This record gives sequence, structure tokens and C-alpha cells, in this order.
Amino acid sequence: MKVVVHWSGGKECCLAHHKAIELGHDVAYLLTFVYMEPYIFHSLLITELQSKALGTPQLKVRIKDPKNPYQEILEVFARLKKEEGIEAIVTGDIDGIHHKRAWDDMCKKLGMEMYMPLWDRPPYPKNRYRERVLNMELSTGMRAIINCIDLKYFGEEWLGREFDRACVQEMKSLVGPPGIGIDATGEFGEFHTIVLDSPLFRKSIEITKFSTKRKVSDHGGLPPTGDFLYMDIEEAVLRPKTGS
Repeated sequence: MKVVVHWSGGKECCLAHHKAIELGHDVAYLLTFVYMEPYIFHSLLITELQSKALGTPQLKVRIKDPKNPYQEILEVFARLKKEEGIEAIVTGDIDGIHHKRAWDDMCKKLGMEMYMPLWDRPPYPKNRYRERVLNMELSTGMRAIINCIDLKYFGEEWLGREFDRACVQEMKSLVGPPGIGIDATGEFGEFHTIVLDSPLFRKSIEITKFSTKRKVSDHGGLPPTGDFLYMDIEEAVLRPKTGS
């Protein structure tokens, strides 16, 4: 099937992309919706380099009305189906029920399919340490770092940390009910990641210049909201992989 991957540059979309490739799907585009300025949760510069590293073109679409983006997104998918023959949407959503309802509704209207390989609902809210999803993320071979944290849950020392098994193990003590503790995948905006390497990347990404910034965000009244510390990445480059 010819598909597009909803792409933020984080570990979930990267894993969903891996799973789509494993199933033999043809990933035509990485599709990035830009809905806020600055784009603090991920790095548009890094997503551009990820696109080059994968050899897959990226489409960036700026959302004019972040509070009500449904029609804009629907029109994008309708165009991709008509003009590019896109048959399915791939996302890394884990537990975003509102996202899933919107995706499902769009697919029904357009006659497209939906692929969500990380979907993990239920067990919310009983199990916020999602071992199945975490094991998938940690065993894929991608290298991700934490590029944005909500200071309500994390100390500054977590920023820039590699998202590996040691990191996830330490996060166990922070897991808790919504508003009190985190979901260990960061599904609800407690933290965000960017992927710097993966088995499908032809080259790896090296961040060469960034600054640390802080922003209290209500995201236009929509989640995720919080007191965010983030890496404002100013320069990054592609490097040959070690041994290549």
C-alpha cells in the first residue's frame, strides 16, 4: 500500500514508520503539520534531516486554525489520495482517543485505511508504564534524545538525555495518574523526543548548536499544556554512520 506517515520527528512516528516498512508498505511522504510558533515540542530542522537520512520526501503543512484543524487536515489527505494515490495514513498515536476518532472519521470519509501499530488503549489509566510499547521502541535500534520536558514532572537534568533502557528504568518512579505523574512514553506531552539515528537512516544526525529555552504554553487552550524546557536546535548536520 502507498502510505504517508504522520511525522513529528519523535520516537513514536519513527517506530510507526519502521513497522509500516516491515509490512511492505510504500512510504511516499513524511507528513508534518506545523501548528505552533515556535515549534517547541520537536525540531523542524531535525525533521528535514531525518527526511534526507531516510531518502523519503517531507511535506510540511502549516495549520491556520490549530483549535479546529480537522477540515484543513482532511483537505490535505483528500488531495494526497487524489493526486498521489495515497491509500493509508500511518501514525504513532498510543492513547490519543481524540486523535484516533478524527483519523478514523477522515479515513471513512475518504475511503482510506488507518495504521496505528503502537495503539495501546486500554489499559489507560491503569497502566501508564507501557512495557509493550517501550520494548518496541527500545528494541528497534533507533537513537532518540529527550528534547523537551515539562518542568512539572522533570528536573532540568533530563533535557538532552538519551532515551534508552537506563532512562526508562529511572522514569518508573515518575509514572503516575494524569496530572500527578507521567506516562512513560510521554504520550500526553510530559516529554518529547527527537530521533537522531535508526537502522533505516542512511546517515546519522549530529546536533552542533542549540540553546536551552523555556516556554509556558497553553497550546491555544489545547493539550499538551505545561511549563516546558526545550532544546532550540540552531544547527545540525548529517554524518556518515560509524563503520560505513
